[in-house]
Amino acid sequence: MAADMATDPTAELNDVLAQYDLGELVRFERDRRGTVNVSYYVETRQGTQRHEYFLRAYKRGIKRDEILFEHSLINHIVARGGCPVARLHRARNGSTFYRRPESAEDPEERFYAIFDFLHGEDRYTWVGPVCSHVELSNAGTLLAEFHKAGSSLQPEGQRAEPKILDLLGLIADAWAKSPSKSKGTRFDRFLFEHFDLVSRSIAETRSALHEPTVATLPRVIIHSDFHPGNLVFAGDEICGLVDFDWSKVDLRAFDVALAVWYFCASWDGDKDGHLRLADASTFLTAYQRRLLSRPGLSPLTVDEFAYLPHLINAGNIYILYWTLRDYFGKDVDPQEYLKFLKHGIAFARWFSGPSQRQALMAMLEDLPRA
Repeated sequence: MAADMATDPTAELNDVLAQYDLGELVRFERDRRGTVNVSYYVETRQGTQRHEYFLRAYKRGIKRDEILFEHSLINHIVARGGCPVARLHRARNGSTFYRRPESAEDPEERFYAIFDFLHGEDRYTWVGPVCSHVELSNAGTLLAEFHKAGSSLQPEGQRAEPKILDLLGLIADAWAKSPSKSKGTRFDRFLFEHFDLVSRSIAETRSALHEPTVATLPRVIIHSDFHPGNLVFAGDEICGLVDFDWSKVDLRAFDVALAVWYFCASWDGDKDGHLRLADASTFLTAYQRRLLSRPGLSPLTVDEFAYLPHLINAGNIYILYWTLRDYFGKDVDPQEYLKFLKHGIAFARWFSGPSQRQALMAMLEDLPRA
């Protein structure tokens, strides 16, 4: 049986499973891909039957309202069908999560949930994905289905994170303060060398998205972390969409823009940070066509297209903010995070070029519209 890094979580997992009617623990394995929550593949036994599940221990500090929001979204999507989302299991008390009480050894309570285990291939992470044409098209279609499914839900609870238009102001403050927090590593030196470039990028994006029209853009429940690493594949088909704990109500176009950045910004050598426009076209065309062909949520509007370039850049800034928070707030490997920082700054440099912006706008003009 596997052990959880320096400590063995067997007792913890047994305690969680005791709240459910899912059998006794036979085997478990830590999911090493997650960076926020702690998750496990678990195998249980009930009589002669064995079953597989995905057990998540949520990050410390998460609020009950945030879990209620996530779980009401998952339950709604599963009930509607159409999106390959893992079903949540209910504990004996009827709840979709278990709130483990405080103890002398662990004074901060933890939240847990158990999901169906999605069989398939974890083909990518968020770093360096190069998806095929079919994978990109299927991903664009799936994001459209997700947005359509969530558009008919009145969720319970709410996500604590501010909406992107409010968050950009907080990000600007965090970026301005970052040199004063220097740890004296290569990460800090690279940040300082490119400090002005990113400062200008943040200021330009905030200014563009401050226009009154932006406040009228459609808002839906967004995934907020829709990248290839959160998809499970069977061949070219997507058989799983996971990790809804960043979901919230926000600009639909921001979720699309962030996904374009995740799927289509190159990580390769001297092309690092360059947006692969043909890939972006494939993803967005699939998104538009799915919503054009179905009743319900409309495809991206003319106004959403007008602001999509700035929202793609906002996506880059959003991930730079995550990089800063982790680097300055945790004990992380500076070299690992330097790669993330360089990627974000490379995109900011690419986006600042007038010819690149014109090419991006020309690609968007050719996409299907209502």
